[in-house]
Amino acid sequence: MNEKLFRTDTKALVGSVIIGIVMLIMMQVTGRIDAILDPTLLLLNGTCWAFFTGLIVLMYRQPAGIIAGVVEAVVAMATGYSPLGFFFLFANVIGSIVYSLISGRLSMEKLSHHIWAMLGTAVSGNLCVMVGLIYVFHLDWKIALLSSSLTTFVGTIGAGILTKSVYGSLQKSALL
Repeated sequence: MNEKLFRTDTKALVGSVIIGIVMLIMMQVTGRIDAILDPTLLLLNGTCWAFFTGLIVLMYRQPAGIIAGVVEAVVAMATGYSPLGFFFLFANVIGSIVYSLISGRLSMEKLSHHIWAMLGTAVSGNLCVMVGLIYVFHLDWKIALLSSSLTTFVGTIGAGILTKSVYGSLQKSALL
């Protein structure tokens, strides 16, 4: 179980920073698209976040997932691309840990395994974002819950399928 959760070699640590930067770029783009469409529904951004959170954990384990998440959240706060940036810090760290704990117990060979891991990640991360929606946007808790639930649903399905596909391709190509 320990080897499924932790990996501290140089490749994993450097890889987490590099993939964290790619995550950061994608999050900046999807965050701005979501801001144009509806700033309370982080559908593209939430799916992108869940995908990268899962992929980084599957590729490099922990602490790589936490490192990549913190890099993304700190730059989000520094650039001000979302008023929810502070809450992303908690969402990224907690979501990464939840994904590690769930994926560490499953073989991750079936789509259902990816969906379960993504569900835990999306629920925990979007609870943090929901708090942000309440305190930053002053949304009623029911509306914030609805928004976070929609983002969780879309992110779980979309990112679960995408993560399975990309992770499977990486395994077949022997890049892992």
